[in-house]
Amino acid sequence: MSASAWKQWLELVRSDYPLNRSSRESVLTSAVWRMGQVLHDRPGAAPFLLRRVHGVLDQVWVRNVIGAELPRSVVVGPGLTLPHAARGVIVHPDARIGASVTLHHRVTIGVRNTERPPHIGDGVYVGSGASVLGPVDLGAGCKVGANAVVVKDVPAGATVVVGPVRVLPAPAADVPAGS
Repeated sequence: MSASAWKQWLELVRSDYPLNRSSRESVLTSAVWRMGQVLHDRPGAAPFLLRRVHGVLDQVWVRNVIGAELPRSVVVGPGLTLPHAARGVIVHPDARIGASVTLHHRVTIGVRNTERPPHIGDGVYVGSGASVLGPVDLGAGCKVGANAVVVKDVPAGATVVVGPVRVLPAPAADVPAGS
């Protein structure tokens, strides 16, 4: 890596490390993703060769072991938190993610039809299994609860949750005899 690319990568990894240090897997996932981001558009032979190395790391670690799709073209601010090493996280290649964002496992940030992907503001928390789909803007500091599906803008500081769980009675034909 060139000196400027190396410096940029180190700064990003250092901004992410304190937030992910409880898991070596999270640190490695963050470092690999950040390497791809730093090398993404850099011209020259060295970045070209390093992109090939990154491609192998991305394929083996991020896609095969972690089961995530974290494209290097995604713009992500510093201070990214990836609990559970971003297992199962899928991010659209054109999504924009702000600084100090937390993405739990099985999060999807994608599109609906041919619309633009989401833009996620600074300090946003996205819980396990949540989906943010389409031309959605998540305001700074908002929270998206586990398994929520967001298809509309969320204002800064707001919280999105899935409705309360309801238990439906079993149909009469499914009730075991003697109950």
